[in-house]
Amino acid sequence: MTKQKSTNRNKTVEKVFSIVSVILLIAAWSLGGLRTDNSQSQFFKQVLASGEQAVEVSPRLFKVVPDGQRDAEPLKWIGIGAGVGYGGELTVGGVFLSDGQVETIALLSSKETASYFDKVVDEKLPDGLLEQNIVRTLSIDAVSGATLTSDAYTHALNQAADPVRAIEFNYQLSDTPALWEYLKWLDLAAVLFFGVAVWVNKTRSPYKAKMNGALLFASTVVFGFYSASLYSASTMGGLIFGSWLTGVANYTPFILLALSLGYIVYYNRNVYCQSLCPFGAVQQCLAKVGNAKSSPVRHQFFVWLPRVILLATLCLGAYFRNPAGFVYEPFGIAFGMIGGMYLFVLTVLIVLTSLVVRRPWCQSLCPINAMTDFVVFNKNWFKQMRSQPSKKKRASSVGDSAENAQRSRQTERKEREE
Repeated sequence: MTKQKSTNRNKTVEKVFSIVSVILLIAAWSLGGLRTDNSQSQFFKQVLASGEQAVEVSPRLFKVVPDGQRDAEPLKWIGIGAGVGYGGELTVGGVFLSDGQVETIALLSSKETASYFDKVVDEKLPDGLLEQNIVRTLSIDAVSGATLTSDAYTHALNQAADPVRAIEFNYQLSDTPALWEYLKWLDLAAVLFFGVAVWVNKTRSPYKAKMNGALLFASTVVFGFYSASLYSASTMGGLIFGSWLTGVANYTPFILLALSLGYIVYYNRNVYCQSLCPFGAVQQCLAKVGNAKSSPVRHQFFVWLPRVILLATLCLGAYFRNPAGFVYEPFGIAFGMIGGMYLFVLTVLIVLTSLVVRRPWCQSLCPINAMTDFVVFNKNWFKQMRSQPSKKKRASSVGDSAENAQRSRQTERKEREE
């Protein structure tokens, strides 16, 4: 009896948390839309000298002229362009002289993963683009470990310069790629790997464990060390709030996430964690090295902690319109040595703990477990709500049948008495 009450109480808490989560996400998105983006106006204040004004030529092109002389020849140009990085779009503003020289560059907004962009800035990539001339394509060697972000930054500046090229030099260089052009062979590999993972999990072959180990190894090489294409809380935020619609440089994490969600909804299981997750595979290898013990049953604290962290991460990403800006997973450090000091410390702690306890990250902080719990619980809750009316109808029909039978017996009794 006490156990039943405890179960019912836990279900009530889960329902409340689910409803509150949805409300908070909607509120964060709505309030984020009310924020005023002052980055462009601040950029103009910094680049305009006293006695100058910016006149809009097109939505992404402005000419700088003396105050009060809107039709004068431009002193310089201000262009705005966008490029697509690992986590999403970043917008760059550039100031160009009439002879084509790049005078100033500034980042206006970014949905890119913060750790990758920080590495680009630390390597002074923007400085390398200054004083180049837009007569030729602006280019610079990409920063190792942040190639996609480097390319996105350079592309954004080239896009900002293109209208100036058209006016000053009568030609353009860059085109806006179509959404399908961002798809790569890794995306097809993600679909194939996921299909194999489903088959391995369903097979009854005596070699199932070995096949799963081989799949984990291959996935770690391809989606871990080669491309760092693990999906994370920022991927979930990007999928929910649609940042993938404007293009991302790497769709593989979104494809893996979408396939995982579909499988969870249908089968109530997440094969990604068991057969594809590179970080899970690394933890398993370390567990064998250290002869780690099996993890005990998860304490309720470690059930709710990742849920709260995931919700906070998604809300912050929604409010600031930058899901990739709030990353707490150690994947960047583990597979590319990219990330802040706190991520480095966290990664080291997980690596050391993995020698003693199996999959400590998965058992304590991983957002994928929180996502799986949320989807499975709400799916079952929805099915339960749908089944209740049919149960009531069946109960009602049974009651009506019993009542009709009773009336029939009463009628027969009266007829016999008469």
